[in-house]
Amino acid sequence: MTGLSAFNPAIQQVAFPGGSFTVRGLALEDFTVLLRNHYEPMLVLFERYVGEAGLERLDRESDLGLNLGDMRSVVMEALDTAPALLGDVIARASDETENPHIARLLPMGVQIDAIGKIVTLTLEAEGGMEKLMGTINMLTASLSTAVKSRSR
Repeated sequence: MTGLSAFNPAIQQVAFPGGSFTVRGLALEDFTVLLRNHYEPMLVLFERYVGEAGLERLDRESDLGLNLGDMRSVVMEALDTAPALLGDVIARASDETENPHIARLLPMGVQIDAIGKIVTLTLEAEGGMEKLMGTINMLTASLSTAVKSRSR
């Protein structure tokens, strides 16, 4: 099969007590919807993520083993400050957008596993962190401009 219909995004299984579901990386539509619904928490978490990713990269490049970056704390902060965002991310990545409340009820360990796989799949599909951040910055700027235009 050729053409657009031949495209199948990479997926990974996420197990939960009594079953499993699949997740894929987030696409442009997903980011747009998530930014529209969760602009503030996403902005804070992305800034934090970029900072921690930079520290991890510095640690890898210096080869000193200082463990500077703390990505786990970013996920824990998201669980604390934006549980609705995480539920919506999981629901979108599992293509079950009609049931985001179910994703929010998953055990915390399952949510963390799902988010980790979604981030990995998204980064792989987008060609790395730098390209992904460029896309997100462009979307954020566009949404910010649209919001300012509406408020006039």
